[in-house]
Amino acid sequence: MRSSALGTPQAPSKFCLRQNFLLAIRENKIKGGFSALAIFHCSIKNISRSSGRSATSSAAYRSGTKVFDNELGKCFDYSRKKGIAFSEIMLCENAPAEFSDREKLWNSVQAIEKKSNARLCREIEIALPVELLRDEQIRLAREYIQHNFTSKGMCADWALHDKGDGNPHVHILLTVRPIQANGKWGAKRKDRYALDDNGNKIPIIDPLTNKQKIGAGGRKIWERISVPTTDWNDQCKVEEWRESWANLCNKYLQGKAKVDHRSYARQGKKQLPTMHEGYVARKIAKSGKHSNIISYNQQVRQHNALEQANEQDIQTAENELKQLENELEKIKSEQKGQEQDGFSSIRRDFAKLLERGKRTIDGVHESTDNSKRGQRRDNQTTESGNQQPETTTQRTGTTDTDTIIKRAKAVSDSARATIANSTASRADREAEQQRQAIQGSSNNEKRSREDDESKRRTDESYPKPRPRR
Repeated sequence: MRSSALGTPQAPSKFCLRQNFLLAIRENKIKGGFSALAIFHCSIKNISRSSGRSATSSAAYRSGTKVFDNELGKCFDYSRKKGIAFSEIMLCENAPAEFSDREKLWNSVQAIEKKSNARLCREIEIALPVELLRDEQIRLAREYIQHNFTSKGMCADWALHDKGDGNPHVHILLTVRPIQANGKWGAKRKDRYALDDNGNKIPIIDPLTNKQKIGAGGRKIWERISVPTTDWNDQCKVEEWRESWANLCNKYLQGKAKVDHRSYARQGKKQLPTMHEGYVARKIAKSGKHSNIISYNQQVRQHNALEQANEQDIQTAENELKQLENELEKIKSEQKGQEQDGFSSIRRDFAKLLERGKRTIDGVHESTDNSKRGQRRDNQTTESGNQQPETTTQRTGTTDTDTIIKRAKAVSDSARATIANSTASRADREAEQQRQAIQGSSNNEKRSREDDESKRRTDESYPKPRPRR
């Protein structure tokens, strides 16, 4: 890669002022005016004869120099154009040294492109990060051009524009025809034989004879196709060049800012894109007239500002919600620990109640046995005619039995309520079995008393026969 600096930087005094201005932007010392933020802009377009343009005039305008057009016999002079901070020509490996002259380079391009609709060159316009100083911006542009274009066989004529309005940018004019090893222009496209799936040439069939066509000299005619000699026109190259510029900018920015070559939609942002204003729209707005593009961009910026504020509010609400969820989880964890302690206490209380219930049931069984033995003695006495009145001991025994049964039932009910709260199904069944046992014991005791009473009444109604004399 060879380069030739045809444009020169501004005068030293102005250059120093520009450096101080950029440094002030870098340190965020500029309060008013424009916003000093890195933006991504990389547009790619073709310059062709069909649009009435020429490579010489385009190069002269972008570099702010004087270029004579041999084809038109006209001189394009833009040497008085302001805002040209730097310009340079970078050549590929096979390019002749004379192409370092801008006039010779683009007149040679127009001489080889003879068609009326020929594409003369490709232009790439990129926005430079304002966070970088001038020498950093130049190094960034050079590295980008060398890595993507001159190393691939293109010649590049580029110029850095900066009017001090916070919009430094670079125009890159690229050749679209390869250069051969001898320094001559190569072909854009080449014809070759078309091949089938097996790699064989495809014959052209004559519809009249249904055989392969024969050309002059008896040569067979085969299908041919035109293929490009380079991949510079592939659509994937646009994405590759845009991504390369974004990555290189982020490399030079070193975290001060970040640009992204993808659209807002591909980034997953709801932000609307603005339209490229250009010098025409800005000139209209500067004169006080209405510009549709400027007006549209103002509306888009207002919309994006509202969207950004909404996104911040949503993010704040999400953070607060997340914090509340964490606090709720903490409270649930504490409650779970308290519930575990409460369940342990319930289990201990239930064990005590269960033990009391067992002791009560044993007492009920013992009292029932004693009552039955006392009733049997009373029956025996009645049968022998010596009926005894109800004693204090028997009344006391019956009263104690009822009290014990009620107490056991209360203990059982309390145990059942405790089981329902602690979800201890097994203890529930045990308490139910105990309640049924107590109830069965009470029913047995009641039936025993009723049987004894019935037998006693029967004996009283039918007196014993007198003995025969």
